Amino acid sequence: MPVYYKEKPLFFEQALDSILNQTLLPDEIVIVKDGPLTKKLDAVIEKYISKYSNLFNIVALEKNVGQGKARNAGLQVCKYDYIALMDSDDIADLTRFKKQIGYLEKHPEIDCIGSNITEFEGEQENIISKKVVPLTHEEIFKFGKWRSPMNNMTIIYKKDKVLEVGGYNSFNFGEDYLLFAKMLMNGCKFYNFEECLVNARGGSGMLAKRIGLSRIIQEFKLFWTFYKMGYINIYEFLRNVSLKFLLRIIPTWFRSWIYNKFLRKRV
Repeated sequence: MPVYYKEKPLFFEQALDSILNQTLLPDEIVIVKDGPLTKKLDAVIEKYISKYSNLFNIVALEKNVGQGKARNAGLQVCKYDYIALMDSDDIADLTRFKKQIGYLEKHPEIDCIGSNITEFEGEQENIISKKVVPLTHEEIFKFGKWRSPMNNMTIIYKKDKVLEVGGYNSFNFGEDYLLFAKMLMNGCKFYNFEECLVNARGGSGMLAKRIGLSRIIQEFKLFWTFYKMGYINIYEFLRNVSLKFLLRIIPTWFRSWIYNKFLRKRV
């Protein structure tokens, strides 16, 4: 779980509580401090360390390096074969680990497992939408050619399979999506639970981050990387960057309508 200085302490605590109240507790929780934090965020970490001294492993980075590099730093110190990801402001269903690990034990061929998510705005009970991803490996491989086929905050993957493809790249955007593509191209097997195992923060703030020239350039670089590695062909590359370009330049109200109509399920 990476955390950086802009995170709200209350959200961070709620995310940690959802992990510590799991029906199957983790053997280790690795917190990556992505650069110096605020005093309040540091106080949250100290509070939990004092209560669970043998459970937490804290990695402190000197400066903010972004999600990809922060997760790479965490990967290096994780002691166990399976690594679960968690964002520092989302809420995991209390049965998440038990269900996912139970499935992995029965299906050792699966290298990366995730699930659908609900999205909420404000209070956790105010669920506004559901983000649905494909379930089977074949569907995931095909879907991934134009959109990320996994909800990153729901992932459990095998550490050795991630290290085998070089971990996360230093992209400013889509580093998780690129990791999934590299793993898929390397023969890793994927699966998603149809059940929603994480309640993620969504709403207007999420859409506000998905506009602008820098986002367009980042998406171009990401899909060009997919093309060079053979995951997509030239037609799929041109289709993706054209559609993404249009999505980034249209008015916010229209983008919101598209997300709600086609990219999310309203609940």
